[in-house]
Amino acid sequence: MATSKTNSNIVIVGCGINGLFAAYTLLKRGYNVTIIDKNKDGLTSKNNAGLLTPSLTATPEIGLKEIIQASTIGYGPIYISPTHILRNLDWFVPTLKHMTGYEEEIIKLGWKSLKLYEQFFKKEKIQADVIHGVAALYSNKGEASKMAKEQNGRFIDEKQISGLGYKNLGGGVMYDKEISINPAKLYDGLKERISEMGAIIILGKEAAINFEKGKITNIDAGQKITADNYLITTGSWTNYMLKPLGYNPHVLPARGLTMLFNTQNSRIISAPSLLEDYGLAVSQHDANTVRVTGFFEMVGLNGRFKQSRKDWILEILKKHIKEYKKLHMFKEGYGFRPCTPDQLPIIGKVPGYSNLFVATGQCRLGVTLAPVTAEIVSDLIEERKSAGIHINHLSPERFTK
Repeated sequence: MATSKTNSNIVIVGCGINGLFAAYTLLKRGYNVTIIDKNKDGLTSKNNAGLLTPSLTATPEIGLKEIIQASTIGYGPIYISPTHILRNLDWFVPTLKHMTGYEEEIIKLGWKSLKLYEQFFKKEKIQADVIHGVAALYSNKGEASKMAKEQNGRFIDEKQISGLGYKNLGGGVMYDKEISINPAKLYDGLKERISEMGAIIILGKEAAINFEKGKITNIDAGQKITADNYLITTGSWTNYMLKPLGYNPHVLPARGLTMLFNTQNSRIISAPSLLEDYGLAVSQHDANTVRVTGFFEMVGLNGRFKQSRKDWILEILKKHIKEYKKLHMFKEGYGFRPCTPDQLPIIGKVPGYSNLFVATGQCRLGVTLAPVTAEIVSDLIEERKSAGIHINHLSPERFTK
């Protein structure tokens, strides 16, 4: 029987982009929503690359060889702490078996989410600096040509790449139907919107879950807050939230770095792009700011990057940005992508609890999949099926077997 919306209260713990979209979707469906977060700003969400590109969502195959390289000499933009591996063998051993296999499903979710984004921006008019058309750029022309055919993208040559503001690249693929957004503006605009819709937002407060006999009784965030259902969207902190309840979601953080550059009021990049050889995303959403995002480092919840890693990014930009000299870095940030062993999200009811749900594990696709994640978890709360979406492989129960 579907949950009644009339006077139905839902508490969401986690005010990142997934928590905000879940709140937005539930508010539209008539629920009363309270959202809680220990932080006062969307650390990971605001430091996302902002590329909403379903064609580029598939996870590359990673096996034992790549993990060894990433934990010793480094594997391009990927680094995994050897100590982190030893402390989390229950995560890395399944990873070797389950890193691939669901790419098509993730791509489908990405396209569904992109449609929801288009509807969202049309309805809400939130100014998130939306740019249509995202490029994937390669040093090797043949690789670019191959990917253009496999992914139904539009091949672009060196001359066209130069026109976008890049250099020393052999070819690329333009995805004209896919978009890029300014993640910080999206986050701020969406938070303001759910507040206007009636959400109660409590920031800067630690939340503790109180429970008994398979049911959540309340959330303690300086005051005890009761609801009909509870939703955990705490990203890389989900393990800490749910382990006291006897459930391990097997989520580990993958650290990423964002660098913001002032361009002295000069437009030097005309299309957001992913530099595929380095895993760097580059975009310019206004006349003054270039955003560069990269790295996938599994070192725990440590936000300190070595200067050598920052210098590596600068060398790549110097090599491939035509007007590199106009870039002046003024801010850097970091975020933690919540990753599961099989690189699939965890969306559903927490095993053993009748009124507790979780939505996490989107890894590097947190912003991309936020609207569709919200739709899925809202449907589950209402005990209805999500149209056209297969969710069995997203179930939290898969890590209890």
